[in-house]
Amino acid sequence: MTREFRSGWRVVLGAFLVTMAGFGAIYSYAVFADALAAEFAVSPASLSVIYSLSGGSCFLVSAVSGPIADRIGSRVPAGFGMALVAAGLFLAATATSLAEVYLGYGLLIGLGTGFAYVPAMAAVQRRFDSNRGLASGLAVSGIGAGAALVAFSADALFSVAEWRASFVAFGLCVGAVGFGGALLLEPGRGGSAAARSAPAAGSPVPGFAWMWAGIFLVSTPSVLPHALLVGTALDLGLPRTSAFGLLGLIGIGTIAGRFLLAVLADAVGRRGVFLVCCAGMAGSMAVWGFARDEATLQVFALGFGALQGGFVALLPAFVADSVGAQRLGRALGFLYTSRGVALVAAAPAVAGAAAASGHTIPVLAVAAMGGLGALLLAWKARPAGAVFAGGPAFALAVTGGERA
Repeated sequence: MTREFRSGWRVVLGAFLVTMAGFGAIYSYAVFADALAAEFAVSPASLSVIYSLSGGSCFLVSAVSGPIADRIGSRVPAGFGMALVAAGLFLAATATSLAEVYLGYGLLIGLGTGFAYVPAMAAVQRRFDSNRGLASGLAVSGIGAGAALVAFSADALFSVAEWRASFVAFGLCVGAVGFGGALLLEPGRGGSAAARSAPAAGSPVPGFAWMWAGIFLVSTPSVLPHALLVGTALDLGLPRTSAFGLLGLIGIGTIAGRFLLAVLADAVGRRGVFLVCCAGMAGSMAVWGFARDEATLQVFALGFGALQGGFVALLPAFVADSVGAQRLGRALGFLYTSRGVALVAAAPAVAGAAAASGHTIPVLAVAAMGGLGALLLAWKARPAGAVFAGGPAFALAVTGGERA
């Protein structure tokens, strides 16, 4: 086993730990939503702004963190991000107003996770060529692990401490686990032999504008269950334990999907498996839309989790296969802003619509958007070497001002 091979898997472990810590903090929103609503006397729709702020800022700030990682490596931005997440939890623990909760539990946690996520994923893609799908899947399994740990620990936390003390405990865990993961990432740009020998600049980005639009549409169904599925379950009369258990099932599904679908993708083709995940994730929303009992919601949670796991795992590899590894941080950063826009726009809109008319019609509308996004990616997002179709503004943005 070569030293380069061993260091590659060390980077995968580091990315796993920072994603587990950051996204575990983001997804803990569903656990604490009721306690926060009671404390500050606000509606669930108003409180959903927290999730939109954290998730949206996580992906929007990637336009900054991605280029930084291209310049100085992944370790510094990831470590800074984990410090921001811990600070956000500590601030929220002392909040005396909803605005302070928005700032700490929403904005700071999101910005911190975003400063860590794209740099960590770019580091993984640069370390691998033939096993890129598997490495990516293992790295982003930290997201599912974070979601599962939050769901399964909710009852235990509330049995011994109220929400403020729980935030302090989460902050300490993030500081220890997340910062330790950041130290495992590369201090410089690094990469596989293929990545280091690639041209430094100017590779065309095929269909970049269409890729952005397609990822935005597919991300709309991707972001909703973590924010709204518990509310659907409670509206249908499920007990709190069962409702929160659905988040655990999503987490289990994503872990399985990120591993199994990533292995399959390396064997039969990453592009095809990624597109199947996009279409299947959108289609699975119909199960949620028509669900009327716990068993149906459980089937949805597991199935959606597996498909979303494949989508999240293979998206960085899909982009890396298209644009190359040399400016991957910049490309991932700009493309991931589409996921941020989806989070900011979709979660509050669907929460409001579900409160007014029930969950069925809004969820089915989101399913249609996701299906359109999958078609758009299949039609317009061509592999590397195809003719660039995204327009000069996008090409200059991704290549740092250098023309192909």
